[in-house]
This record gives sequence, C-alpha cells and structure tokens, in this order.
Amino acid sequence: MTTKRSLRALWTIYKRTSVMRGFASSKRELALSHVAFYSGARGVLKVLDYMIEHGETDAAVRTIRRFGRQIKVIQGLQTRKAH
Repeated sequence: MTTKRSLRALWTIYKRTSVMRGFASSKRELALSHVAFYSGARGVLKVLDYMIEHGETDAAVRTIRRFGRQIKVIQGLQTRKAH
C-alpha cells in the first residue's frame, strides 16, 4: 500500500470509517462530516504553523509524529478490513 500524506487521502479514510460504522448514514450527515473534517484539519495546520513560527519546532515535530502513528493505525485497520 502506498502511503499518501494528504488531506484528501485522510478524508477518504475518515469517510470510509464513518460509513462503515454508521456515523454517516445519509448524504447530509456525510456532508456535515466533510465540513467538520476540513475545518478541524485547517485548525490543526494553523496551530502547527503557529508553533513553528514561534520557535516550538520540537513540539510541532512531536505532535506530527504522534498523529502520524494514529493515522497509520487507522490505515492498518482499513487494510485489514479490506481483506
């Protein structure tokens, strides 16, 4: 599996998980989830940008690594369910 690190790829994973678990059972709920996902992602990027701008690069890198591990776990769950 090729690892793509983009918001679009993360949204795809999030969407599949939401649909599989029944969180987005209608088009309206899926649309609301989409808006919430991207709003949250923009917020996270703004916080990381602020941290880096103010010289807190080590903390920003630790945060990115921590979330990266969580994303890999989610991707692993998706891969196992596909088989």
